[in-house]
Amino acid sequence: MTVFRQFLFLLATCCASLVSFAQGSKSFDQYDITLTPACFNTPYDDFATRKLGDKIYVLSAAKNACEDIDMDEFAKKPFSDLYEVNGCQLKDPTLMAEETKSLMLINTCYYDGPISTNAKGDLLFFTNNHGSDKNEKLTIYYSTKNANNEWSKPVAIPFNNDKYNVTHPFYDEKNKLLYFSSDMPGGSGGMDIYKCTFDKGKFGQKEVVRFVNTDKNDIFPIVYKDKLYFTSQGHKSTGGYDLFVMENLEVLNIGAPFNSVNDDLAIFFTDDKNGYITSNRGTAGATDDIYAFNLKEKFVDLPLDYVVTDAQTGEPVSDVAIRIVDDSTGIVLFAGNTNEIGLLSQMLDSIPLETKMRLKIFLDKEGYVSKEIAFDLVVKDSNRVLVSSLIDLTLEPLSLEQEITALLGLKSIYYDFDKADLRPDAIIELDKVVRFMNKHAKIEVELGSHTDCRGTAIYNQDLSNRRAVNAANYVKARISNPDRITFKGYGETQLKVDCPCEGRIRSKCSDEENQLNRRTEFIIKSLNITTGSAKVAPKGGTQTEGGNVNFVIKNEGAADFRLKDLEDPTDMAGVHFRVQVESSAAQIPNATAKFKREDVYEYEHERQFKYCLGTGLRTLDEAVKLQNELRSNGYPGAFVIAFNNKNRISLDQAKKLLSGQ
Repeated sequence: MTVFRQFLFLLATCCASLVSFAQGSKSFDQYDITLTPACFNTPYDDFATRKLGDKIYVLSAAKNACEDIDMDEFAKKPFSDLYEVNGCQLKDPTLMAEETKSLMLINTCYYDGPISTNAKGDLLFFTNNHGSDKNEKLTIYYSTKNANNEWSKPVAIPFNNDKYNVTHPFYDEKNKLLYFSSDMPGGSGGMDIYKCTFDKGKFGQKEVVRFVNTDKNDIFPIVYKDKLYFTSQGHKSTGGYDLFVMENLEVLNIGAPFNSVNDDLAIFFTDDKNGYITSNRGTAGATDDIYAFNLKEKFVDLPLDYVVTDAQTGEPVSDVAIRIVDDSTGIVLFAGNTNEIGLLSQMLDSIPLETKMRLKIFLDKEGYVSKEIAFDLVVKDSNRVLVSSLIDLTLEPLSLEQEITALLGLKSIYYDFDKADLRPDAIIELDKVVRFMNKHAKIEVELGSHTDCRGTAIYNQDLSNRRAVNAANYVKARISNPDRITFKGYGETQLKVDCPCEGRIRSKCSDEENQLNRRTEFIIKSLNITTGSAKVAPKGGTQTEGGNVNFVIKNEGAADFRLKDLEDPTDMAGVHFRVQVESSAAQIPNATAKFKREDVYEYEHERQFKYCLGTGLRTLDEAVKLQNELRSNGYPGAFVIAFNNKNRISLDQAKKLLSGQ
C-alpha cells in the first residue's frame, strides 16, 4: 500500500452552509462563504478540481480506463482518472486525447493525479502511475503546445524516482516556480511540499518549502494571490486533513466552513470569488465529493480620492483637516489632511455591504469657512457605491467678519419646530455672548431670528419675533448697558437652506435642513476695538455679510485681525500688576454696573471669578499707589496681585522676574 493510496481513501466533501469564519487565517474574514455540493459528483471518489481555459477538470473513480484492472485493493474502489466536466456530467477529457492514447500517460489503468497549467494554456503538468504495475510510484510529466495546437511528447521532471512518489504539481507562473509533493528521503516525514524554478523547459534545484512541512502528510500545494494554500495532516486541525494557508511566514488554518471534523483538502480558486474543495464530511468518510465555494463580501474597503478646492478661485487647498463620521454612532471613520495639491487619498476600511449609512464630512482650514456635508451611502459591492447627493468639496474663504466670528467662537442657536423656547444648547451660546459683552463694555450685538418655511409668512414673522425677544431678554438680564442688545425677527425671508413651501408647495427640506433654518444668529454691529491696524466702529463704513455674523467695518489702513485684536484692551504681556477688589463663585452679570467703572478686569483663578479695577501696571510701586486709592474710595479689601502675561503669579515671583533672578 502506497502513501498516496491512503490519500485517495481519505478525501472528502463539504455540505452546503453559510457560516462565519473560524479562528486562524484572516483571509476570508470579510466574506460570507457558501459551500454547495458540485452537481457532477458521482457515487465514487471525486476530487482535485482544476481549471484549464474555460474547462473544469476533475479526478474521479467513477470508471476506469482498463476493464480488467479496476479496483484499488486497499480502498476497494476503482482507481481515479482525469475527467472533463460537461454540465453536471463527467466525460473523457479531450485534453491531449490523441497524444495520450499512444503514450498512456493520462487515464492509465492505475492512478492519475491532478493537473496544472499556465494562463495561456500551452503548458501542462500532470501526474500518473506510469507503469503497468499498480505499485509503480507516482510521477510528474509536462508537455507544451506548439503554434499548430499540437502537444509535445510528455517529459518527466528530473525529480521523479522509482523509489518514491512525486505528485500534485502546481505551476506558479508569476514567480516561475513549480510546487509538488513527495515522500522522497530528506523531508520532514510522510509527504512533504517542495518547489523548484521552472522557466523555458529548464528546472532549478528542488528545495523544501520552509515552515509548511510536518512529520505527517503535507500535500496539494497551490498558489493564489501570492499565498500558498495546501492540505496537511500534521498541523493543528479540526479533524483529519485540513486546509491551510501561509501568511507572513506563518501557517494558519483557514477555518470553517472549509474545514470540518472530517478530511478537507485540495482547495482551488477559479477566480477571486469562486473555487472548489474536496471533503468527505457529507458521506461520513465513505467517499470524496467536490464542493463549490462562493465568497460574498460582507465588507469592502472603500477608496477615497477627493480634491478640496477654493470655491472662488478653483485652486486646490492643501492641509485641509478632514473628518468622516458615522452620524448614527458618532464613530470617526477617518481623520486626516489633504496633501500639498489638495488631494485626500485614503481607504475607508471594512464598510458593510448593503447597509445604508448616514455619513458626515467635516472640513476645516484656517482662513476658510468650516464645512459640514451630510449624505447617505450604500455600498452594493466593491464596484458600486450609491451616494444620496453630490459631495461638494469646495471651501469658501473667510471674510474679515467671519475670521473675527470664528475667533469669538459664536454659533447660531436653534429651536424646536413651532417653538420659541430657549433650548439648553442655545443657553451655551448665549452665555458666550454674555461673557464677551461683559468683557467688552461697548460692543453692540443684534440677535436676528428666523423660521423654516412651514406655516404662513405672517405666522412665521410673529414666531421669529418671539424667538428674538426671548434670546435678547436672556442676554439683557445678564449684561451691563442692556441697550447694546437689539433684536429683529426675519420670519422665513432668509432661509439658510432654500426650500420654499408656500401655498400648495410642500417643503422638500429634510428635518436636518429645516432645523438649520430655525435659528437665531448673532449680528455684531460694533466691536469698537481700536488696534494698530483696524477699527470696528458702530457707525459709518460698509455693512457686509459673513455667514452668521454681520459687521459694520471702518477701515484705517489694512485690516489685519488676529486673536490679539479680540483680547481685553487691558491685557498686558510680561510681568505686570493689578489691584483685586472682589472674588465670586459665580460670574457677576453686570460687573461694570456693579463697580460703577468701565475699567473692570475679570479673570478666573481656582474656580473663582476675580475682579480687578484699573489698568495693568508695570511697577509694584504704581500698583500699591492704586491699591491705597481704592481702599480710600470704598474698597477697603483691595490688594495687589501679579501676573506674568495672563498667568497669576506671586509677588515674590514677580519681583524675581523683574530683577532678572
